[in-house]
Amino acid sequence: MVTFIKELKRIPRGDVPDFVSAAMPQFYEAIGCPNDVVLSVQASMAHYSTPKKNVAAEEYEAFELTITKKGEFVAVEDIVKDPGIVEAFKPYKTSGKGAYPFVPAELIEQLYLYLKK
Repeated sequence: MVTFIKELKRIPRGDVPDFVSAAMPQFYEAIGCPNDVVLSVQASMAHYSTPKKNVAAEEYEAFELTITKKGEFVAVEDIVKDPGIVEAFKPYKTSGKGAYPFVPAELIEQLYLYLKK
């Protein structure tokens, strides 16, 4: 079961016609965690997600993830001591610190549960 999805709150787009809204990416509010860690979990037609279209959060298999701590971008290994989680994130790491494209929902769930302890 993927529980972090319950925390994903879509950011309203305001008063735009449906045909305009359908052509815009959707965004979710960041998820606050203990120790000033914030997870930005995004998915839409414009994000590194699977599928790469606007659907309900529960329908995504993979998300774009960005991690910050006290407002600074951080990598998983900067905030996690569990070697299994650190190793699992390596294939998704990019040259940008704290940015992870196409991360499977189950892996984000592991990180989320670890950080929420």
